[in-house]
Amino acid sequence: MLLTGATGFVGRHATDAFRAAGLQVRALVRSPDRAGHLLDAGFELVPGSLEDGDRLAEACRGVDVVVHMAALTHARTERDYERVNVAGTQLLLDAALAAGASRFVLLSSLAAAGPTARAGGISAQDEPRPLTAYGRSKLAAERVVMEAADRIEAVILRAPAVYGPWDTDLFHFFRIAKFGLVPVPTGPERRMQLVHAADLAAALVRAALAPGAGGVYHIAEPVAYAWEDVGRRVGAAVGRSVRRLPVPAALLTGLAATSETAAAAVGRSSIFNRDKAREMLAPGWLCETDAARAELGFETRIPLDEGLRATARWYRDNGWL
Repeated sequence: MLLTGATGFVGRHATDAFRAAGLQVRALVRSPDRAGHLLDAGFELVPGSLEDGDRLAEACRGVDVVVHMAALTHARTERDYERVNVAGTQLLLDAALAAGASRFVLLSSLAAAGPTARAGGISAQDEPRPLTAYGRSKLAAERVVMEAADRIEAVILRAPAVYGPWDTDLFHFFRIAKFGLVPVPTGPERRMQLVHAADLAAALVRAALAPGAGGVYHIAEPVAYAWEDVGRRVGAAVGRSVRRLPVPAALLTGLAATSETAAAAVGRSSIFNRDKAREMLAPGWLCETDAARAELGFETRIPLDEGLRATARWYRDNGWL
């Protein structure tokens, strides 16, 4: 079995899950100096990137299942997303097909499907309407994989907001909550689903092993939370009673544009950009999870309160908070 993205946030949790499953694993790594946890897990390492066809061929040689987690989640331009998330997926898929692999698992995102506030959430049968450059690139990667479904078992997992130890994105909400505040966009209530990284990692193992799996599955705790509710729960996790800080949509968009422009001026991408503001102002991020339960035999095990407490404890223990 080959993993990509195993040195990233979700990848660190996947390392634990695949090791616990007793599977023989090879990992494609860009930076071997960041892969000590993979060596500790007994994984075989192949240095390389998604842009190096020869290294991908070497990584896929003799592999039965490819689990592709590596992706660009923050970038300056849409072309950058396409180069890594779309073209890189195509190169890896080509290498997997040439090596005779039987299954290709792609970790995608609910951003590929787009938002909905509809009760029951978006399903795999709904027409995707991504809002952002990242979402469009993940949808394009999904289509690359599904176009090969007649030659390889194609399994796609879409995840909503992912949290847990090692996360640096939602970590900012923990830091703000330490000051007793929870920023909430003004306007109608917006609801979302989340998933703990350890649950997502367990789903990746099921996606790699479940007989007959194929197509798109949504992986999320099957509970819809309002922004303000999530903020209060983060506050409780860090030991603070938080106060709602209303943020007008125009201010949120303006701050995001400023952050994006400032980062671009020094040649960097920004986590908080105009696309992120669009996601925050969307009517909701809800998805069905029945297919994952029925076909993968997967259900989340970590409720939000428990997961947030454990995440806050990890941040404190590791000097982040």
